[in-house]
Amino acid sequence: MPAILLVGPGAIGGLIAWHLQHFAITTVYPHRDDLRLPLAVVSGTGTHPLDWTQVERLDNIDAVVISCKATQVERAAQPLLATLAHCPWLVLCNGMGPQAWLSEQLPGNVLWASTTEGAGRCGAEIRHRGHGETRLGSPLNYPVNASTEQWGRWLVSQTGPLTLRWETDMTTVLWRKLAINAIINPITAVHRCLNGALTEPRWQADIAQLSDDILRIARASQISLPDDLAAAVLGMADATRHNRSSMLTDIEAGRHTEIDTIIGPLLIEADRHGLSVPSLQYWYQAVIRLHPIIR
Repeated sequence: MPAILLVGPGAIGGLIAWHLQHFAITTVYPHRDDLRLPLAVVSGTGTHPLDWTQVERLDNIDAVVISCKATQVERAAQPLLATLAHCPWLVLCNGMGPQAWLSEQLPGNVLWASTTEGAGRCGAEIRHRGHGETRLGSPLNYPVNASTEQWGRWLVSQTGPLTLRWETDMTTVLWRKLAINAIINPITAVHRCLNGALTEPRWQADIAQLSDDILRIARASQISLPDDLAAAVLGMADATRHNRSSMLTDIEAGRHTEIDTIIGPLLIEADRHGLSVPSLQYWYQAVIRLHPIIR
């Protein structure tokens, strides 16, 4: 069985490890000193033990999966780059910036992924709260080499509890997820509400304004997003109505959020095209004001 090193054993990382353990040996790199591995995944009516261990040595690793928070990707991956540069890598996180950074460090070796699986950590367990699918593939601006693509296609061909699909245009997939996250996350974080609250009439003007800013950026960047982006946001908010967004979870825990990897890339693109995006700027600043002060 191939040996896959996982970096970021949180809720989504645990789901990925649960899937991988059906056809691979999964080990975890301790990218944080306080790392504690969940023991099981609770999905449906079943509890499924997680078969993984922490490792310090990097011998005989065949591939790497990065599933930590976007803000942690660079620090977590840096110690591994020289030793595991020959391996295929898969990066699964929010935003766009960390993916591009890792692809620049390891040209041709990095697949990008996006998931609609829902999960949360509860003590020593990971609760699988919503079944979706995980797409992975080669980004348009950072194409992978033949061996990395072969590994990715092998990965989606394996049988496990999750649904994995090969995607020929991961750039557009991630842009679409980024667009929805850039609307749901800041509103729920600032107003401390569950995703489902965004279906209420009082939020519709904010959603429409954010959607307009994002669509203008996408068109200028030649990215295809649905014209009814606001409707897509409402659909996602309704489908995940009982969920806390990752940004809300971070605010409640007193942590810095992933705002710079979610709205940050959109603001960079807006600046590159000379676009005024007042709604995005407002919500970016509103979240930043909630971050803890580093002393």
